Amino acid sequence: MASRSLVDAQRWLQQAILAAPRPGPGGKAADVLTSSARLSAQQRLDIYRRGCRLRLLEAMRELHPGLRAWLGPRLFDDFAADYLDACPSRSYSMCELDRRFAEHLAAHRPDRDKPPAEREAWADMIIDLVRYERAFAEVYDGPGTEHLPPPRSDSPCWAPGDMGGDVVPAPCLRVLALCAPVHRYCAAVRAGRPPAPLGPRPVRLALSRRDYVVTATELTPGAHRFLSALLAGSPIRAAADQAELAPGDAARLLSSWAAGGWVRQAPAGTA
Repeated sequence: MASRSLVDAQRWLQQAILAAPRPGPGGKAADVLTSSARLSAQQRLDIYRRGCRLRLLEAMRELHPGLRAWLGPRLFDDFAADYLDACPSRSYSMCELDRRFAEHLAAHRPDRDKPPAEREAWADMIIDLVRYERAFAEVYDGPGTEHLPPPRSDSPCWAPGDMGGDVVPAPCLRVLALCAPVHRYCAAVRAGRPPAPLGPRPVRLALSRRDYVVTATELTPGAHRFLSALLAGSPIRAAADQAELAPGDAARLLSSWAAGGWVRQAPAGTA
């Protein structure tokens, strides 16, 4: 221990704990830690390893109640443990723990080498459950619109002639294209209700938040393309063209989204 700096010892301990259940970094535990009258240095280290492992699994369960309900507790823990082995935590915040979960599942699905049309629907639904619950957590925990004044009911509506500017999306706005209505399944689980069986059906969603309540709204294909283009930074007219929307239809969508607090007109001179 005397040959190690404090920083080196802290780094070794962090790596040794997060390496569970694999062997830790080079060197035996006894080279860094002391033993007690009842426990060896390795046994003392294993206490921290197991405690950290259980806390990470607990966080994964809290982040993904919908997937846990669908898979069952034991299979969910197997999936989560495999992910934690492959993608150890690298953030001080548990909110970042599952950031690569969907990517990990997609890379390890058993039919990953088949063409998309030949892949199993259940694997797509597992991945989209994770994607939705990740987006839900981002919207819930991230910046919202609570500090902004509520949309005015008497504010002027967009007109077809107003398509030349830009919009500013709410910071909590997300759009998703999913293979099943996983948002309904997760809402039932969170509410403590028996969820309806989950089956494949294309769903396009907008997630947002108002007064700390997350909302999930289904969109038509055209509205999804329009909103996705706006979020990507396209001007209104270009986004409407990409979505193949007539100016009147685009204006009606913008008026509705502004009333819901999803978007607002960009100030003059910011386009």
